[in-house]
Amino acid sequence: MSRHSFHAVFLCGALGLGLAGVPTASAADVQAEQSQPALRVTYLLYSGRPNPVVLVTDPEQVRAIEEQLDRALASGERVTKAESHAVLGYTGIQIERLGATARNSAPLVLRGDLLRTSPSQATVSRDVAGIEDLLLQWGRELKVLGDVELSVIRQTR
Repeated sequence: MSRHSFHAVFLCGALGLGLAGVPTASAADVQAEQSQPALRVTYLLYSGRPNPVVLVTDPEQVRAIEEQLDRALASGERVTKAESHAVLGYTGIQIERLGATARNSAPLVLRGDLLRTSPSQATVSRDVAGIEDLLLQWGRELKVLGDVELSVIRQTR
């Protein structure tokens, strides 16, 4: 067997193992994207290591969060605001829609009363702070956020 044939067989075998159900975060995300609507909630805390993430798949929870986001967008004031420079520490909570209906949906980032819908567009609403508090509490309950992370968030809010 030539060296190139061996590499091709090895690569195909490795890809086959990866697609055959070996549990990985990306495999779970792909499954969520192909099935019912879901939300990926990422707590933006770190610059040099992975951020804590929660995958929301319960239809009632997804609907409740979506309704709160819609309410904040409808009641808030739209502003043009450039993204702030990169800073260390907490920079917000990113919400990504997953599933077949969310293919063209951009991620949302919320922090305080600001809901960023694009790098230069945002909505200011008091409702956003309530959503942020709810998601932070939820992160703590699910044990993806501990006392250290919540302390960093409180200091930079």
